[in-house]
Amino acid sequence: MDDRLEMLKNVSLFSKLKEGELAVIAQYSEYADLSAGSIVFREADTADSLFIVRSGEISINRLADGESTCIATFLEGETFGEFDLFENSPRTATAIAEKNSVILRFPSAGTRFSELLERHGEIAARILHRFLATVAGRIRYTNSLISEKTRWVEDLRKQIHYDKLTGLYNRSYLDEEVMPMLSRGEGPFAVIVIKPDNFKEINDNYGHGAGDRVLKMLAQAFSMAIGVKNIGIRYRGDEFICVIPETEIDRAKICAKRLHEAFRSVDAAGVTGDADFRITASVG
Repeated sequence: MDDRLEMLKNVSLFSKLKEGELAVIAQYSEYADLSAGSIVFREADTADSLFIVRSGEISINRLADGESTCIATFLEGETFGEFDLFENSPRTATAIAEKNSVILRFPSAGTRFSELLERHGEIAARILHRFLATVAGRIRYTNSLISEKTRWVEDLRKQIHYDKLTGLYNRSYLDEEVMPMLSRGEGPFAVIVIKPDNFKEINDNYGHGAGDRVLKMLAQAFSMAIGVKNIGIRYRGDEFICVIPETEIDRAKICAKRLHEAFRSVDAAGVTGDADFRITASVG
């Protein structure tokens, strides 16, 4: 069974298993040779395996605001993909081989983890128990880190979830925080999207520096119009989103009208030098 058994012994998730139990896990595992740039799995794929790096380097990448960002790197002996597998959830990121790599996959392609649960319930229970212990340990460590580094964590959170130009929340915050909250179904809510119709004219005629200045003015007007209880997001480019929790359609319509008026009231003449230039917007 080549060296799969020895490799599994050194993995925390399987380290408490007996020799015979490890042999079963090895039987359900397989090696995969990857060339640099190969995709291990993509974001939103069904999570059907976990992986152990035998050699090489695997990066975990997440798409936000149209750009791919590396959020983690796994090297020899490290395990990845186990959280999605055990939580029975779609992949939350894309895994890529950064260099020629060899990984051990469990369970092997074509074998469902549920089959292992049915055939080897005691082994599966041991693995799951070890997984939960690992999660609990990470939570304790994270809590201690947060209590010690609260200010640092808050600064990091702002870098991840705030738009640098406008100071509003960004699309990453919408995807990672707001959408899960809304999907839990905690009462009615409204989502309002507003976009200036003629913003492209500013960039084309007066330059991107002028465009950035106008975006800041629009963001300020946007923030004042939505109030402190609602969530303001710069979605992408010149599109803004207001999320109103626990609201009805009539209140949402009032907010949409207020936003439309706020955008129209923005005076961009100081930026464009054209007193006749007025911003128009579409809202829905």
